[in-house]
This record gives sequence, C-alpha cells and structure tokens, in this order.
Amino acid sequence: MDPALWELYEAGDRDDEVSVILRLRDGAKVPEGVRVISQFGETIVTARIKRGEIRRVWESEEVVSVKAPRPLSAPGPVEEPDDHEALAIAEEPGPTPLSRPPIREDGTGVVVGICDWGFDFTHANFRNSDGSTRLLALWDQGGEGGVTAPHFDYGRLHTREAINAALQDPDPFVALGYDPSRSDPQGNGCHGTHVADILAGNRREPGSEVGLASGAKLVFVHLGPDRLEKLANFGDSVRLLEGVDFIRRQAAECACVIHLSAGKTGGAHRGETPFERAMDAMLTERPNISLTQSCGNYADAAMHVHARIGPDQSYVLVWLVAVGDRTPNELEVWYSGQDVFEATLIAPNGAEFSAPLEGRNKLEHAGNNWGSFYHRRNEPNSGLNHIDIFHSTSAPPGRWRLALRGRAVVDGRFHAWIERDAGGRHQSRFLRSQATSVYTTNTICNSFHAIAVGAYDGTRPGRPATRFSSRGPTADGRQKPEIVAPGFKIRAARSTPSGGWSGEPRLTVKSGTSMAAPWVSGTVALMFQAAGRPLTINEVRSLLIGTADPHRGPAGQSSTRLGYGYLNPVAAVNAARSVVAEPKAARAREAALEAVEPGRDLDEWSSDEAARDDTGDLEDDAGDLEGDAGDLEDDAGEPMSLEDVHNALLAEFEEAGREVG
Repeated sequence: MDPALWELYEAGDRDDEVSVILRLRDGAKVPEGVRVISQFGETIVTARIKRGEIRRVWESEEVVSVKAPRPLSAPGPVEEPDDHEALAIAEEPGPTPLSRPPIREDGTGVVVGICDWGFDFTHANFRNSDGSTRLLALWDQGGEGGVTAPHFDYGRLHTREAINAALQDPDPFVALGYDPSRSDPQGNGCHGTHVADILAGNRREPGSEVGLASGAKLVFVHLGPDRLEKLANFGDSVRLLEGVDFIRRQAAECACVIHLSAGKTGGAHRGETPFERAMDAMLTERPNISLTQSCGNYADAAMHVHARIGPDQSYVLVWLVAVGDRTPNELEVWYSGQDVFEATLIAPNGAEFSAPLEGRNKLEHAGNNWGSFYHRRNEPNSGLNHIDIFHSTSAPPGRWRLALRGRAVVDGRFHAWIERDAGGRHQSRFLRSQATSVYTTNTICNSFHAIAVGAYDGTRPGRPATRFSSRGPTADGRQKPEIVAPGFKIRAARSTPSGGWSGEPRLTVKSGTSMAAPWVSGTVALMFQAAGRPLTINEVRSLLIGTADPHRGPAGQSSTRLGYGYLNPVAAVNAARSVVAEPKAARAREAALEAVEPGRDLDEWSSDEAARDDTGDLEDDAGDLEGDAGDLEDDAGEPMSLEDVHNALLAEFEEAGREVG
C-alpha cells in the first residue's frame, strides 16, 4: 500500500470520510462503498471512502492504485526586493519587453480557469468597463456557509451575480464572504491575483503592462484543505483535481485554458501518477482545452540527488534538518523495480532504523515516535521500488543519514527528493555537495501532454534562465520544461491588503516560474481565438514550440533549463491563425515535433549543459559552506570554522568511501 495511504489509514477514526484518488483497471467498475466526485477518462476518479474501508478498496480486483491526498503549498517569495525598489527596477527599460505584445486577439470566447490562492475580485484589472466582474464563478474550496458548487459538496460557490452584488457594497469582501488577504501572509499581494493578471488582466489599473487574454471569461478556484487534513492548509492533490473538474464544467463546450502554478517536489517524476494520468486523459478527450503548469523554483534548493549504485556498493545521503524546523519532513527514494537496495536510516544521535524491501518500520527511540520508514516494492503506477521516510514534528534536528547498499543490482540508478515544506522557512535539504539541479521539476508537471514552463530573466541581455527555475529532464528522460517565459521581476496586480488600501501601489513585482507560466497560458487563449478551428493539445504544443525563439545551444536540441526555446506570443498566435488555411502543414509540423528524440538531445547537449551548470553549482557550494557550518553548529551546539567544516565533510565522505570498499 502507498506509504502516504498507510499514514492516512492509521491517522484517525475508522468512520471518518476521507478523500482519495483511485486508478481503476480498464473496464472496471468502482468498488462498493466508494463515492465518486470527479472522473477523468475511464480509469481515474477522485472519491470519498470511510477510513476503515481503505484497505478493502485497495485490495479490490477493480483497483490498480489508491493514493492519499498530498498537501500542496503556495509558492513562497523568490528573489524579491521590497515593492518600492522593485517598481523602480521594473520601470527601467530592459533589453527585452515585459509587457503585453501587440496582438489583436484578446481571448474573447475563451474561458480561463486558474487554481491558486487569493483572488482579488475587486481589482480593476478583473472588472469590465461598467465595473461588473469578469468572473463566471469563484469557488472557495475552504469557504463555509452559502451555496456549494454543483456536483461538489464542500466549499462555497460565489456566482457572477453574487460577486456583482458584493461589488456594490462599501465592503465587498464582507458582503461576499471571501477575503483574499487571508492568503497573503507576506503582506505583498496574493499569489493568485498576480498570476491571474499576467494571464488575463485587462490593464484598467494605471501602469498595468501585462494581461494577455484580457477579453477572456474567468473562473477561479481558491484551493482549500480537507477538514481532516489540518497540515494541508493550502489544499491537496484531490482538491486540485476537483478544481480542474469544476473549471472544465464551467467552460462547457467553450475553448478552455486551465492554469496551475502549484506543486510539490516528491514523487517519481515520470508523468505516471494518477494526477498526471488524469490530466493527460482530460487533454486528449476533446480539442480546445489546454493545461499549463509552472515547472517549480527548485533548481538551487538542494532537494534532489541522483546517483548509481553497483552490486554491494553503498551511497550515503546526508539529510540536514535545521534547528527551529517545526514542520513534518519527508524524503523519498525511487529506484528500479529490478533492483534490491538495503536501506538504513541513521539519526543525528546515532540511532539506526532499517526497512527491508516490502517492509515498514516506526522511527521509535527512547519512548519517542519520530515518524515512519517505508520500503515498497513495485509501486503500481511506475513499477519502481519506493523508499519513503516521514518525520514527525518531534524528530530531532541535525544530520540524518540514509545509507543505501545495492544487494541485487541490475540497473542501480536512483533518484532522491526531499518534499517541500508548507512554510519553507526551515526547509530541510541535502548537502549542497551532493545535491543536483537537474531533475528538479515539480511533482505534477511531468505529464505527457500538459505544458511545463520555466522562467528566464527578461531584464538581462541574452535572456538567461533564472537561477531558481527548476530543470529537467523528467526521470524517464523527456524534456521538461518545454518552453520558457519571463519570470523575474514581473509587475502585475496586487491584491487588497488586510485592512484595506492605505496608499500602497496596486501593482507589485514578483518572481518565479509561477510568473512565467501565465504568459504561456495567456498565449494559448489567444491561439484558441485566432485559430479557424478547434486545436488539439498536440497542435497547441507544436505551434508553441515550433514558433519559440531558439536558445543559444545547438540547433534542434533541447536544454534542461530553457526547454526548446523562448515563448514568442506573436509568432505562436500568427501560426494559429494559419491553421485553418494550412491544416496539412500544421499536421506536418506536429508530426515532426513528435519525431524528436528527447533522450538523444539530452545526451548530446543538455547533459553537457547540466555538467557545466553543476560545475557552477559546486563553485557556489564554496559560498554555501557557511550555511552548512550553521547546520553543523546547530548539531554540535558550538560554532565551527570553515576549515573545520571542510575537514568534517571530507571525513564524512571518506567514511562513506570506506563503506563502499
């Protein structure tokens, strides 16, 4: 059984109704006692079951996989100066434009749906010229009271009529019962409001520069938690799937662009999770529907390691948990289902725990329960073996080590990811000298048909990739991200502060792949309007990639940072206009794109680029030794010099080398 599902199964009362994602066998019926909420294709459903029924449903002949809801977190601030400094920088002319390009289409006739956190429906950029709302609906999944969304039995639905009525009230947020400022812990504007403005704002607020699909109708899903998942205070994977289902239901037969700037870092990164399978099923069911996702801000987060172990060889992962970390932590390792690894976890105090393949163990020491240790054979969606370690909030900080030894090795390769914290202030991580920046795309953006977007810095000559932008490829060698867009110091709508406006600018600057991805979503909305017929998702991908400005690498080859190139909205929309006149040519372009061998591209250029960039990462590690010194100081209780840190690290890796020998 999936480790997170075990955790859910044992976490509370047997009669609690819990949320799950099921993957059914082809042609199978839903098992008895399962209440289906949303369905994607023939095999993926979100559902509610009694906690005590989890094992029975998991063992059912009809079921391939049962997954517990995985908590999501709103992306934190990335390399952001304060607002006044940021606005001053943004006003300086840059070498590349960061405003809406001159395109006559505005997204009219297209429905844009966004699942995110904090939408300011009062902002001028989301209102028509008469002051009415551009929203078709706002579904607050964590809201209470009022009307729930049709087909769903939780949250609170705010209709266009209710929003327009609230806009006439002196306090619209109180009148509607929805205040976006509750999702603005930093006090610099909600993430969802900023993303939505880049994608589809109409630039009515003075100084606005972005907003591609300014004529589109909007649907916003404010992600919220299951009432039983208290730590998942930003929502979870089940609610995200149901949010996507809500958007497509609101769009009905209209062209529909769905946008997600959310994700985590765990998982197998092969596009085979039930969530990603659901997205692929939705995207191939009908034309004129697309899904764009940010690829994540994890390239320099030191939360991924990959290596290869030979027979009877070892590799020791060093997992640093800071003093002051009061959040649960999780580390996952994925390796070939043909291999057998021995796994031993060593706590900062030297206590050891092991979990043989197909085993699980509690991390109990001196009367304390520090978490759980799972070692699963052949996870059914990927076929990989899976090590999953959960730390509770009582687990001690310091240097944890996971020693992996190859016992029966055919392949030997493994990937390890540390899951992202909901808060992020004390994010656990690997030693920077072990960590790599490749294979760092977010958990749910690795599907086969959705479009993953990275970020470049449009304020600098050459449009370099931002340092934070997650890098591909996927763990099975496919290109992610496919394309990059501006994601550094993007000025867009700021949501109303808590307590109301008191002279603050109503635009703000944010950075991240969350700011890059809506450029692509907005461009797709314009493409749907421009095309003379419905576009399939493969045609959308072909047109976007085929018209992208090339990067500086070898022609025709992809980059782990920059994908196939830089988004060119004007060229993409022009190409979409030509689809009706040149359907055969469009199909030829699509066929040519599908013939690309991404594995070869990565071997010939992207892997070299990765080597060059990882060299840069190692150079950066010299500057990060001081950070590791801080971690060691926390462990030892007294400060260490950089020379002491260097010697300690050498000693540790010499010890690991002796274990291999």
